[in-house]
Amino acid sequence: MGVSKEQWAEESTETTGAGEGSSSQYPPEKTGWHEQDEPSWTPQPQRFSTNSTDSTCSPATKTEGLDVSRLVTMPPPYPRHHPAVNNNHPELTETRTAVRGLSELGEMDDTKEKFALASSKRREDFATATAERRRALRENLQKELGAGNIGYADAAVIEADSEAQERDKAKELEKKEYEHFQNGVIVPLNELLSVRIAKATELFDNLASQLFGSGQNDADMPQEEGDDRPELLEKLTLLKWIFETREFLHRTIFDLLTDRNARYRDVVLTPYRLSGNTEKLKSAEEFFAADASNRENAYANEVLNRAREFRSVVDSAVQRGVALQLSAFWDIAPPLHGLVDNIPPNLEGFEIQIPPSEFDENPAYRDHPLQYLFSLLLHAEKSTYQFIESHTNLLCLLHEVKEAVVNGKGRVLETQLQEADGTPITAETRVARAQKMRQDEGRRLTADLQEKVREVQEQWNNALGEELKNVKERTREWLLETGGWDETLEEGDFGAREE
Repeated sequence: MGVSKEQWAEESTETTGAGEGSSSQYPPEKTGWHEQDEPSWTPQPQRFSTNSTDSTCSPATKTEGLDVSRLVTMPPPYPRHHPAVNNNHPELTETRTAVRGLSELGEMDDTKEKFALASSKRREDFATATAERRRALRENLQKELGAGNIGYADAAVIEADSEAQERDKAKELEKKEYEHFQNGVIVPLNELLSVRIAKATELFDNLASQLFGSGQNDADMPQEEGDDRPELLEKLTLLKWIFETREFLHRTIFDLLTDRNARYRDVVLTPYRLSGNTEKLKSAEEFFAADASNRENAYANEVLNRAREFRSVVDSAVQRGVALQLSAFWDIAPPLHGLVDNIPPNLEGFEIQIPPSEFDENPAYRDHPLQYLFSLLLHAEKSTYQFIESHTNLLCLLHEVKEAVVNGKGRVLETQLQEADGTPITAETRVARAQKMRQDEGRRLTADLQEKVREVQEQWNNALGEELKNVKERTREWLLETGGWDETLEEGDFGAREE
C-alpha cells in the first residue's frame, strides 16, 4: 500500500469537499486526526476517469469522483507491526523472559548429579569394606580352626553373627542414603521448585488481570492490537505458556517426591529382604504400591482442577475478546459495504479520487487510476479480515485449552482404582474408559469448533467479504481489458490465502 492513515489525514479532503453531503468529507469516526493549521494551498484530490488517457495533472477545480479513502481509514492497521503469531510484542518481553527462566532447571540437574556421584562413591566404599571384612573373617576362622582353638560349630556361629552385623550395616547404609537424599536433594529442590511455582502463579495472575483495559479503552482494542497494544491472542498464548510451565514445575515436584518415596520404600523393604521374611515383604510391597497409585490419582485430580480453572479464565477472555472483535467489525462493515456498493458493475467512465502524493510513488495511476482502487480494495480485504482471523484464532486457542481438560479427565479415569461404592476397577477397564471418553469428547469439541469457524466465515462473506471479492475481480478484469493490469498488484493477494 502506498498510503497510510497519516497521509490521508494530512491530505484531508475537508477543503475540497465544500458543500453539504460532499463525498469527500472525512469520515466522522476519524475526525480529529487532521485538525491542524493547514495552509490554504493544500493540494486537491485529482479527478481521474477510467477512460481518460490524458496525462495532464492540473488540480481539479471541484471535487469529482468517488472518495474511496475509507477503504484505508476505517479498517484497523495492516500489516500489524507485532502480529500475535510472531509472539514478539515488546510490552510482553519481560514476561516472556521470566517464563523462559522458570523452566531452566540446570541447578536442579547439578544438585541431583552431585548427589548421585557422592552416593555411588559411598556405596562403592561400603561394598569394598564389606568384602574386606568378610575376607578377614574367613582368614581368621581358618587360622583358628587350623590351630584347634575353635571347632566348626563355633566357626559357624561366629560367621552367622558376622552376617547379621553386615545386614545391620546394610540397613544403616540405606537409612543414611535416604537422609542424604532428603537433606541434599529433596529439601533444596522442593524449595527451589516451590518458589518458581509461586513466581509462575504471580506472572499468571498479573497477565490475567491485564488481558483487557478498563472502561472505554476496551472498545479501541481491535484497532490498536498488534501495534500499541499486544493482541489478546498473544496475551492468551503467553498465559498458556505460563500455565504449561507451571504444570511442568508441579510435575517435576511430583516426580521428585515419587523418587523420595521409592527410596523410603527401599529403606523399609531392605530388612525384610535380608531376613527372608517374605510375608512382611509382600504386605509392605502392596502397601507402597497402593500408596503410589493413590498419589497418582490425587495428582491427576489436582491437574484436572487447575486445567478447569485455566479453561474458565480463557473461556471468559475469549468470549469478551470475540464480542469486541465482532462489535468493531460490525461498526465498519456496513459503511464499507455501502461504499463498495457505489462502485458500478460497468467501470466505463467511473471516476475515483486519488491523493496527489500517490502519483509520485505510482506514476501509472495517471493512465490507469483503477490500479489505485484495486490496491485499496485488496488492503481493505486483508485489513478487515483480521477481525475474522482474530476471532478464529481465539476459538482455536480455547479449543486447545478444552482439549487439555479432556486429557486431564482421561488421566483421572486411568488412575481411578475403584468405583464410588468401593468396587475395584481393573486396569483394562480404566484404560478403555479413558480412551472412549477422549475420543467422544474430542469429536464433540472438534465438531463444535468447525461449526463456529464456519459461522464466522459465513458472517464475513455475507457482511463484506463476498462483495469485496466481486468488486476486486471486476476491477481486475477492467484493468486487463484496458492494459492497466500489473502482476505486482496481486502480490500477497488475499484470495491465495483462502485456497
